[in-house]
Amino acid sequence: MTGWLAEHMAAHGGSGILAVVLLLPALEAALPMVGVLLPGQTAVVLGGALAWRGHITVEAALLTAVVGAVLGNLVGYAVGRRWQAWVLAPQRGPALRRRYTERALGLIERHGGCAVFVGRFVAVLRTLVPTLCGATRMPLRRYLLWSVVSGAVWAPAFVLIGYLLGPAGPG
Repeated sequence: MTGWLAEHMAAHGGSGILAVVLLLPALEAALPMVGVLLPGQTAVVLGGALAWRGHITVEAALLTAVVGAVLGNLVGYAVGRRWQAWVLAPQRGPALRRRYTERALGLIERHGGCAVFVGRFVAVLRTLVPTLCGATRMPLRRYLLWSVVSGAVWAPAFVLIGYLLGPAGPG
């Protein structure tokens, strides 16, 4: 999958690479069901690898990944805020979905903003936490602060992992 994605990213040039580095992390956080299917973190790592290969600058990959992460978090938060009843409905759904939702809600209730930070680094939580923060009415300023901080740590970490793996990676 990563080879196919890297090949298609590179085939569309710098703007295509940056579009994927922006959109996949944004979709992953913004729409939980889409986020499960789309490899946002993988796109960021591949963006770093393609930066090493000279397709884009590493600075462009870093900035684009941060913006994608934060924008996706904000859209996820807005979705949760708007459709609170629907978002919290999985608590009555299948056991696995209910278990993940309950864990994420517990994390948010116990740790608040830190849950946003930790959630950015854990695949399942990355898709759930933004929406659940909106549904639980976490104050927007607090959420935004933690979203920016987590995105500003997460994106460079994974872009740089891709950049360091660039010589060995696809692309």
